[in-house]
Amino acid sequence: MKVRSVRAKIALLSSVFLLLNLVFVASANLFASPATATNNKTYSDNNGDSRMISIFADGKQINVRSVAATVEEAIARADIVLNDGDKVEPALNEQINADNFNINIYRARDVVIFDGNYGKHIKTASTSPAEIAAEAGIELLEADKVVLTPYDGFLESGSTNAYRVKRAKVAHVSFYGKQTDIRTQAKTVGELLKEQNIDSDSEKNWISVSLDTKVTDGMEFSILPQGIQSITVEEEIAFSEKVIYDYDIDYGKREIQKYGQNGQKTVTYEVDMRDGIELSRTVLSEVVTKEPVAQEVKVGMKQILPAGSHEDWMAAAGISPSDYGYVNYIITHESHWNPLARNRSSGAYGVCQALPANKMASAGDDWETNPVTQLKWCSSYAVGRYGSWQKAYETWVKKHWW
Repeated sequence: MKVRSVRAKIALLSSVFLLLNLVFVASANLFASPATATNNKTYSDNNGDSRMISIFADGKQINVRSVAATVEEAIARADIVLNDGDKVEPALNEQINADNFNINIYRARDVVIFDGNYGKHIKTASTSPAEIAAEAGIELLEADKVVLTPYDGFLESGSTNAYRVKRAKVAHVSFYGKQTDIRTQAKTVGELLKEQNIDSDSEKNWISVSLDTKVTDGMEFSILPQGIQSITVEEEIAFSEKVIYDYDIDYGKREIQKYGQNGQKTVTYEVDMRDGIELSRTVLSEVVTKEPVAQEVKVGMKQILPAGSHEDWMAAAGISPSDYGYVNYIITHESHWNPLARNRSSGAYGVCQALPANKMASAGDDWETNPVTQLKWCSSYAVGRYGSWQKAYETWVKKHWW
């Protein structure tokens, strides 16, 4: 009786130990971490013509042996739900045509990005600051940056960080005579020059501001070479003007028939500079890259002359009839009585060829076109310089000018 009791107790204890061992194994498998057991989940939906696919999502790797033809189908077969804004690489319609195919799923999150005082909340799976700015509709220019900074609007956005656009400052720099705008994040002029690989050695380059000058938006400064240097610049070639005189158009009226265009040339100079002052400049070469186009202009020459004969004009100008012969001789030889006559070489103008022409303005506002007004000035000139028209005539006959 005692032997049976002992055997029964031993059998009972063996059962208990077996049961505890099973529970322990099950618990170990249930609570094992990915590091100690496996961080992968592997399953198969078909053991036929299938491929091994690895899906990386939510910090986990899921290994799938699947017959899925596309990325989208593989994700669906793995029972993975995509949310709005999630990003998948490769694209959902990408064909799965190789074994050991990898798929990455980036979950969308709430992000806030500021451009100045303007802030915008978006939902994105992107991690690149430039991509986040683009998704927010913010245009980034050269040298602009997007930085991650602390943010105290967690309750509003669900994020303790915010992306902020740090706009570059624009410096207007005259570099060896050529104007250029430089966008930069540099804090000082010295940093800007280093960033642009511009030598700041004072023996090589003269800089109009000190190197520790703070870079401010819209600032201007110049950089010029020291000593003898060769510089090449683009210069405009001014267009010429071709004048067509039209005697059917009122005097002085201009009509452009063809607009002119400036040309362009590349000029290389040898320049001797010292502390921003140009001591000398010599042209080494000059190449015309664009020929100028001459402007064509019609200039009205139609005369509106006073009524009457030349004698009537002289009378209206207050000239004595006894001087008509002297006046007629001089005026005929000077201009043939044309009030618009102009000497191309000297610029002398009018019936008596006044030089400079605007002297005649003292006789009246219409001195450019009215022969009577011009004769009034001519008479005052003849009497004032020679004492009389007769003396003026005698001088002209002797010298052929007056």
